[in-house]
Amino acid sequence: MKFKNIKAIIFDLDGVLTNTSEYHYKAWKMLADELNIHFDRDINEKLRGIPRKESLEIMLGNRVFSEKEKQRLMEVKNNYYVEFLMQMTPEDILPGALELLREIRQAGIKIGIGSSSKNAQMVIDKLKLGNFVDSISDGNSVDNHKPAPDLFLHCAANWVHLQKGP
Repeated sequence: MKFKNIKAIIFDLDGVLTNTSEYHYKAWKMLADELNIHFDRDINEKLRGIPRKESLEIMLGNRVFSEKEKQRLMEVKNNYYVEFLMQMTPEDILPGALELLREIRQAGIKIGIGSSSKNAQMVIDKLKLGNFVDSISDGNSVDNHKPAPDLFLHCAANWVHLQKGP
């Protein structure tokens, strides 16, 4: 593959380098079951790519919970999700992704991750992809998540900062 004039590439993480969607589904399902709320794969599809709080509100429907309780429920869901993530290994890298990262690295191109996930660093660590990644912007990095471009702009700004040095 030829990378003429390309200086950097920013990847999303989930669905591009790995697939954690099943872990999200299982974690939301566990929480819904605890709350005696119907939750299935069709409902789960509505949660793809949106922040955790919006996902919770979709799952809860018209049920009323205090903000404090919503925070607790989001933490419970995330704890379930993190338990699944802890089981990840490099075997969970999607086919062809590692080869592509190696080729990009060999071409001297910077690699970034722009992921809405607040667990992106953990996923990268579990997949052992850290030596390929020059910059990470995740759900902790910006206020405006996808589809806003903020994650990707933040990731690119990190490269500029790294090139200038401290």
